[in-house]
Amino acid sequence: MRWWKVQNSQAIRSNSNGISLQKAELNRIIGFIDKEVGIQLSASKHTLVEGRLRRRLHQLGYNSYKTYLKFVLDTPEGRHERLHLVDALTTNKTDFFREPVHFKYLVDDALPELMKQNKSSGRRELHVWSAGCSSGEEAYTLAMVLNEALEKSVGIRFNILATDISKSSLDTAKTAVYPEHRIEPVPLSIRKKYLLRSRNPAEALVQMGPNLRDRVRFASLNLMNRNFNLTEKMDVIFCRNVLIYFNTETREKLIQRFEKQLVPGGYLFVGHSESLNGLDTDMRPVSPMVYRKPTGSGIQ
Repeated sequence: MRWWKVQNSQAIRSNSNGISLQKAELNRIIGFIDKEVGIQLSASKHTLVEGRLRRRLHQLGYNSYKTYLKFVLDTPEGRHERLHLVDALTTNKTDFFREPVHFKYLVDDALPELMKQNKSSGRRELHVWSAGCSSGEEAYTLAMVLNEALEKSVGIRFNILATDISKSSLDTAKTAVYPEHRIEPVPLSIRKKYLLRSRNPAEALVQMGPNLRDRVRFASLNLMNRNFNLTEKMDVIFCRNVLIYFNTETREKLIQRFEKQLVPGGYLFVGHSESLNGLDTDMRPVSPMVYRKPTGSGIQ
């Protein structure tokens, strides 16, 4: 999940429609975002915030940010709009096979270890979580990679949980339909095996095949929830390019919750500019951007 940082300005100027975002209103947004999703925005300002919220105001017929925020933050009826407020201010950036070294490590190193570990315990299913899945490209990449690696392993199954707080991103992910140019990072042999092209060439769209879509379950989840309320323990968690938007205290708490959600010996993959250095956790680095929960960890 990407976040547009707010730039310097004492007050956002009035736009052509006469609607302007004042400092007090921006402060309300800052406080809400910090509490709701754990992201600490700068106290500065930027026209992107004004512009993105302005579109939402127009959709709902509001003529001021103050009135809109009063509805969203001060009334019970506004609670459903809070997700749209978060949606309006977030940009979800992801790609198929983003940071491909992760998927190579997953198949070549993590998967053999997990299969060996699960065989000794009698488990025949791998649980994988794409946390902060955005519009689904990461989750479907995991499905393709794991299906390729495990299709000849009789009796070994996998399932993927993909979660995000953004409703619009989840809606896209569930349809599994993408512009054709988005699949360029997908190897040609994989495209032919798992992707369907639109019958109308002019649309230039592709869709994940049904066998792939059946492997992924999408759900709304706020990573700031103290309890994820997930019934299954995870063998693998991908949470990439999310931690960078949290302060140290929030990152530490989130990593500790991930650690509890992992099986002993489970793996956590983070983004290329993210690190667990200095955080209070038993997770140990096993490769750049990859951490493993000790097999003998007492955290269950």
